Amino acid sequence: MMFPMPMPPMPPEIMDAAAANPEGFADCLATGMEAFQGAMGEGGDMGAAFEAMGDVMGPIMQDMGVSPEAFEAAGDAVGAAIGGGMHMAPADCGGAEMGAICQDAVEMMMPPGTEVPAPVMDAMGDMGQGLADAGCMPHDVAGEMMPPPGDPGFPFPCDAGGECIVPPGDPAACPADVCAPPPMDGACADMGGAMMPPEGGYDHAPMPADAVMPPPMDMGEGYIDPAMDMDGDGAPPPPPGDMAAPPPGDMADGGMGALGDALGGPADAGPAAPMPDAADAAIGAAMDGAMDQGGAPAPADPAGAEADPNEGMPAEDDGPEVDPSAGMG
Repeated sequence: MMFPMPMPPMPPEIMDAAAANPEGFADCLATGMEAFQGAMGEGGDMGAAFEAMGDVMGPIMQDMGVSPEAFEAAGDAVGAAIGGGMHMAPADCGGAEMGAICQDAVEMMMPPGTEVPAPVMDAMGDMGQGLADAGCMPHDVAGEMMPPPGDPGFPFPCDAGGECIVPPGDPAACPADVCAPPPMDGACADMGGAMMPPEGGYDHAPMPADAVMPPPMDMGEGYIDPAMDMDGDGAPPPPPGDMAAPPPGDMADGGMGALGDALGGPADAGPAAPMPDAADAAIGAAMDGAMDQGGAPAPADPAGAEADPNEGMPAEDDGPEVDPSAGMG
């Protein structure tokens, strides 16, 4: 059992709706599966049943903030992801196995570090059981969910004649660089057996020289792959030139020079060192003079009172005037 790679990405509107209201999203999936089973029970084919499912889910999703364009893109992407897994699964998969394929496929579509809410994962498992209850087998489901071979979004290489080079149920026929095993901690791993690759992996066939990988599907105008939207602003990343480091001269002042220019003057380099106070200089000189005459300042008050800088110095009326420049050399 393998999945095609790379997986089509899940549209952000779908992820946002599922994260904002997981229970409502799961209920929408359940309602859609009821419509699918109803159409199948009335003798419709699988294509008509999937259309009935979409007709019921579309308005509900729109009420949850998902645009019709995003819903359609999600249907195509999920169909290619789940369908690709169903295509390489054993032909006799039952409901539990198909549910595990649905769960792992959706998990593999999410950006790294993004988890599918538990109610949605449960609903995806129920979807697999619902397909089985409606009499659908995995390879038939794959053929209905995937785009036609060679069309944009078809998940497997095709030969020169436009036919898929990977037969149903034969994951070893898929070249190793265009497929991947289910997650080691996923639903298929819990099933075990044929739902996981054998120990040591498959002996994958090489890519034929004339094989062509179909182009990726169109996700709609304005779509930005979440993996490329690194800052989350919904815009594509800037060209490489815009991400280059600034010239060394611009970094010498930590970028403050540009800030200063923007503010209309040089950047503030911090508070300037204080200039010597003239009174402090005079007091220091006077104390030096007093020391030359045998005097000394009184020790600091043990209680913490501030010492009088004039204490111990000759009073202005008690002696000759002290030259402020004395002791300054």
